[in-house]
Amino acid sequence: MTKREPNPRGAGDQLRAQLVAAASELLLSPQSVALPSLRAVARACDVSPAAVYLHFDSQKALIDAVIDTQLASLGAAVRAAPEHPDGAIVAFGLAYADWALEHPGAYQLLFESADRLGMGEGDHHASGDELIAGATALLTATTSTREPRRLALSLWSALHGVVSLRLHKPHMDWEVALDEEIRWVVLRLLG
Repeated sequence: MTKREPNPRGAGDQLRAQLVAAASELLLSPQSVALPSLRAVARACDVSPAAVYLHFDSQKALIDAVIDTQLASLGAAVRAAPEHPDGAIVAFGLAYADWALEHPGAYQLLFESADRLGMGEGDHHASGDELIAGATALLTATTSTREPRRLALSLWSALHGVVSLRLHKPHMDWEVALDEEIRWVVLRLLG
């Protein structure tokens, strides 16, 4: 580390700007997410590390299993969505948002962290393909849209925006309840 030259006396504003610039560089750089080691998982279960290897041959295999489990949970929630007076797509959106807010860590893992975990292109679960396929099938069955996949992607983008902002801005005055906001967004998308 090189020694920094001190600013002249009376140049406090210059130092403040340098501190903000340094902090910005640190905060705005993509951060890696710390994955739990297999040893840490073994400790949490009070078993030997060798016991973990009986079930998972690598850390990636274990993380894949976690992601698959959470995607299955989300998929089950949207498939089991209770009927809604405004239709199946509104029910889908409400179930998606409810699951996300009930499972904020899982939601963030799936849709805000997976790429940083090395779960990028080529991994079947990283993109949420099953979720999009389910939404596309639902839109095909319940609407007359000629572009159900495109509408499904737009729906997911809108739902993700609502959920992500509510997760990250919990103290903001949202003016309306989540279910009303989801209903409004979905019905506007369906036109």
